[in-house]
Amino acid sequence: MLRCIVSLTALVAVSFSCLAQDGSTGAIRGAVVDPSGSRLASATFALVNDATGVHYEQTSVATGRFAFALLPPGDYSARVTAEGMSPQISPAIHVAVGGASEISFKLAIAGAHESITVSAEPRSVETQPRGLTAVLDERAIMNLPLNGRRFTDLSLLTPGVTQDPRGQNSTSNGDLSFGGIRGLHTSYLVDGGDNNNAFFSEARGRYRAPYQFSNEVIQEFRVSPNSVSAESGRAAGAVVNVVTKSGSNKFHGTGFYYLRDSSFDARDPELNVKPSNQQHQFGFTVGGPLRRNRAFFFARFDQHIFHEPTVVRFVNGGAFVRPQPAAGPATPGDYEADDQALVFASAAQLSQESGFYPSKLLGNAGFAKLDITLRETSSRCGSIRRDIRVRTMSSSIPQAR
Repeated sequence: MLRCIVSLTALVAVSFSCLAQDGSTGAIRGAVVDPSGSRLASATFALVNDATGVHYEQTSVATGRFAFALLPPGDYSARVTAEGMSPQISPAIHVAVGGASEISFKLAIAGAHESITVSAEPRSVETQPRGLTAVLDERAIMNLPLNGRRFTDLSLLTPGVTQDPRGQNSTSNGDLSFGGIRGLHTSYLVDGGDNNNAFFSEARGRYRAPYQFSNEVIQEFRVSPNSVSAESGRAAGAVVNVVTKSGSNKFHGTGFYYLRDSSFDARDPELNVKPSNQQHQFGFTVGGPLRRNRAFFFARFDQHIFHEPTVVRFVNGGAFVRPQPAAGPATPGDYEADDQALVFASAAQLSQESGFYPSKLLGNAGFAKLDITLRETSSRCGSIRRDIRVRTMSSSIPQAR
């Protein structure tokens, strides 16, 4: 007997982050002053994304303030100039998803020889100071132990998060409960787009696949339990705001292979044998420029192969049903004299159902992303994302007892 289950999910999302408020971005803001501490108006701020080379530019207002909003998360370099003042640059500024970095510049009066000074280390602030939020960056996602490679399980490291037992089953760790609220009230955003299944009230593919997005794809994500702002909203539980990786001006890629084999494991105490099973997980990512400082691509492929048998045993842990005779009034036994033949025949038939049922599960996950900067001096950009998953499973008759 052969059974096959095939599921195919395709998602195409196009976003223009400058046309509306986008929760998948961050901000840099601050002020510039002269040596006396007075605010400088009409100072020019130049901001460059270190990975893509995209350039942003602004002029400070009368109060000396500036603000760059809707910035893709990543590392940036900044330079400020003003008439009669020496230029100043900042150290690397990291913009986190849903957060803002605050930096101040204090310019010196220009002398006969121009000099460039470096400002102090920028400090990071939150766009939602009253909310309890946590950001898990790429370093945490790649280095922390994670059984199953489902990145959202790292949310368990944040306060008030537990596994929701009402959503657990044999193939999934279940949904996540934030502050005691059922997991189905959690909202998932990916690159600013809605990634929820409205019918089941859960993330897309939550229980029907081990994971939808590989760890290799996730740049960082922010967990905002309960007290989210109107910007995110629509969630009684929490908002998990995810940003995927993008290409850059340099070609880069990764590869991985993981093996789980029963030969490394101890025997299950409920079984008298140790069935052979294996899991293989492997894949790669690649990204780079299509046109320098203007268009970038990023792609990945994952494959997950299970060879894990289903073991059928009876309540006593044995592979055979052995009817027991009566042992006195308190133990009537499994049969009587007039039905002994029928009971033993049924037991023999049931015993044939025990054993190991070999099974194979094959999961393929693909991801492709295209980022295009429409104008180098603005924050306008577009992205296209496509995710495809094919899942197959087969099983056959038992092979061993």
